[in-house]
Amino acid sequence: MSVPAPAAAPNAQRLLWAGFMAILAAGVGFSIRGGILGQWAEQYGFTMTELGKITGGGLTGFGIIILLSSFLADTLGYGRLMFLAFATHFVSAVLTLAAGAAFASGGKEAAYQCLFWGMFLFAIGNGIAEAVVNPLVATLFPDNKTHYLNILHAGWPGGLIVGGLASYFMNPDGAKPVGWQTQMSLFMVPVVLYGVMLLGQKFPKSEASAAGVSLGSMVGQLFAPLMLVLLVIHAMVGYVELGTDSWISKITGNIMASPQKGLLLFVYTSALMFALRFFAGPIVHRISPLGLLFVSGILGFAGLNLLGVAESGLICVVAATVYAAGKTFLWPTMLAVVSEQFPKGGAITIG
Repeated sequence: MSVPAPAAAPNAQRLLWAGFMAILAAGVGFSIRGGILGQWAEQYGFTMTELGKITGGGLTGFGIIILLSSFLADTLGYGRLMFLAFATHFVSAVLTLAAGAAFASGGKEAAYQCLFWGMFLFAIGNGIAEAVVNPLVATLFPDNKTHYLNILHAGWPGGLIVGGLASYFMNPDGAKPVGWQTQMSLFMVPVVLYGVMLLGQKFPKSEASAAGVSLGSMVGQLFAPLMLVLLVIHAMVGYVELGTDSWISKITGNIMASPQKGLLLFVYTSALMFALRFFAGPIVHRISPLGLLFVSGILGFAGLNLLGVAESGLICVVAATVYAAGKTFLWPTMLAVVSEQFPKGGAITIG
């Protein structure tokens, strides 16, 4: 029986789970938002175009913020950026929840501004947290990066489960939904938890910083041919995980002739991802990170194509299961591969 490699810091587990909660918060916010758009339209008179702009604010700048924060991580330190992520998440929730009061005093435009900027700050907080927790966990567990990065990113489907179940029970078919403010308040629970978990913690430097690698050398790693290829592939992976998740419950709901059944299927696939991400380590020891990515890509491709031709509930469930199993390991394992292949890149390359 193999003995787990030691962590690089005595508080490694606490920092790992704080990062887990930060990503879970992003998943909760992402999932709940989709279930309350109807209430926003009804209460404030928003058009579909205006709702699209508001939800777009929840994704706008996410990638750019990750990149910018990654450049700052080795300079400002992981701790400062994580507290900035917490503050941004907290303010985003306050702004969003203030929409009702804003509407009462300033009308539709005031409510729109609160919701748009609340969602925008939500994306900023997600980007900052993502830029920090990935290199942080890679630094904390240098000999078992793939395993622990997958555990870290189990927080995303975990958040989708919480948010999805909340939407299911709080927005029942044919009954009055629970107020959107109550639903959105659930987002604050993991935000406050990870903020508390960060208090008094000492954060390590990245592997590159600890080794004395200059910022110029870190940036230079970005232009390595393999790194550029991985960057393009990772952008595609991001689209699969974020883009597809934003509409797949509606597609499956249409196939199964019930939005609620589609939502439950979404929760099921998220639960499958959540469970599988805790078993990446044993799988990688058998087939390597690149082998895991190869198998995952094939399964994801097969699942999406099968979903595209599904006409019955059973085939829809099978297709969604295959697709979920395929996409489970793509994002965190890609991060681990980059960290292992380009250790001199620090937070910049993994971000």
